[in-house]
Amino acid sequence: MPILEITSNRAPRDVESFVKTLSARFAEAIGKPESYCLVTFTRVDSLYFAGNGAAGFLAKVGSIGHIDNERNASLTALITDVLKKELGTGHDRGYFLFSDFTAANIGFKDTTFAELSK
Repeated sequence: MPILEITSNRAPRDVESFVKTLSARFAEAIGKPESYCLVTFTRVDSLYFAGNGAAGFLAKVGSIGHIDNERNASLTALITDVLKKELGTGHDRGYFLFSDFTAANIGFKDTTFAELSK
């Protein structure tokens, strides 16, 4: 159930292609099947980072497990590379927020992942 949410004040030329690329790269980096990954992109009118409105982003990553320093650092570099190419954001123009969820706190198929894994 890995989740990647990207918010930026810049939009890619082709949103569908951008999200598709992010989905494949994210699944590889997080180490889970793409069939469980959820990737969203939201463009906002205003985003100020470090006191200015230059191209910036906020990336939120959530998963049941697979959240650790080594993987987070690798994922940050990989996703930032895609954001630089597609949105023109620098590696120093946003933050990544990581959340490690318990299986009981994620619902899917009318239940929770905790119930599904029994």
